[in-house]
Amino acid sequence: MKKRLITGLSTAVLAAAAVIPVTNNLIVNSPARVQQVSAAQGNETAFLDTAACQAQKVAKKYGLYPSVMIAQAIVESNWGQSGLAVNANNLFGMKADDSWPGQTYSAKTREEDKNGKSYYVVAKFRKYNTYQESFDDNGKKLRQGVTWQPDRYQGAWLENAASYTDATKALTGTYATANNYDSILNNRITSYNLTQYDPQISNDSKSYVVKKNAATYAWPTDHSLSAKTDSVNAGDSITVTKTITYYNGSKRMYIAGKGWVNGTVLDTGSALPPAAQAPRDDKKVNKTLMHTAYVYNNKGERVNGMKAIKVNSNGKIIATYGTKTINGKKYYRIGENHYIASGNIDGTMKLLKRNSYVYNDYGNRDNQSIMKKGKSVATFGSAITIYGNKYYRIGVNQYIRQANF
Repeated sequence: MKKRLITGLSTAVLAAAAVIPVTNNLIVNSPARVQQVSAAQGNETAFLDTAACQAQKVAKKYGLYPSVMIAQAIVESNWGQSGLAVNANNLFGMKADDSWPGQTYSAKTREEDKNGKSYYVVAKFRKYNTYQESFDDNGKKLRQGVTWQPDRYQGAWLENAASYTDATKALTGTYATANNYDSILNNRITSYNLTQYDPQISNDSKSYVVKKNAATYAWPTDHSLSAKTDSVNAGDSITVTKTITYYNGSKRMYIAGKGWVNGTVLDTGSALPPAAQAPRDDKKVNKTLMHTAYVYNNKGERVNGMKAIKVNSNGKIIATYGTKTINGKKYYRIGENHYIASGNIDGTMKLLKRNSYVYNDYGNRDNQSIMKKGKSVATFGSAITIYGNKYYRIGVNQYIRQANF
């Protein structure tokens, strides 16, 4: 396989495919005609100021870490001083194949054959009008991948990478074949405090009220880039399990079992309070609530003004104070004249009518194991909808399709 060398990184070798970003040791084959570019060059501070602003916009659009994109631009363009950056505003070494509709820039590039012998070819690279276009093209590549592997860089997406180090690790061996690519990027990120440009990510589970009808989406990106997964309606009580807050204060929030919405869809001042105060002189026993539960009084009627108790994929530990049978049904006492149906804690046994896979909170199979037809399974609460399909919850982040019972 031919190897293309990264400018300034003699040990790093990027994946050799025309549609994957490739940065090379370039030799300009004609006198340099330096066009006016969108960022000052020859000055690291000026380059960083411009790159940070552009990376934040693009990262918000595509759901990525700005720090990682800035580090890539620094490394692969040598602070905007590479031939591609100077003459084509190309910061990420993006080559131009036949599918590229824009301008191109030709330059000699040194490559190596399988024996490590160097030789030179003239290659075409993508030419942009501004650095901003280069950042946008790189963001698009990181989110949409390549034709034969659209999720090639999914490990670098904000919803999948817990930190920038997870993102750079995911790009090692995919975006770049150099086994120390993550270390190289991490060094730039820490040396220049690039995490200051990253959004804040919270995994705290909170319940809110939906204030307007809206679609939910598969990705925390601009809606134009993502498929719709479900919808929410004004007045719904929902649980958010992840919140991404960007540089401009805007939020994208993940609604458990449904998908991503912009923060403007929810009443973010409506985080729901605990369901009830503890009863006096009763023994407390902690139980795991496995399904969203309404709160009832001792007559089996919904308590006015009391929001449903929401749970995330791991369930929710709540305090209970004994049980009570109301209208022939068992309830757990959780407060003064406050009860929840026991099926949300103990489960209800149901018989499988067919062999069944087990799915996770995203509607994906957890593994290839199958629960056999005829097995009695505890289900918690009523069926819920995950990406348009109905499931019963059977455990922590475990679901079986309703139709199998």
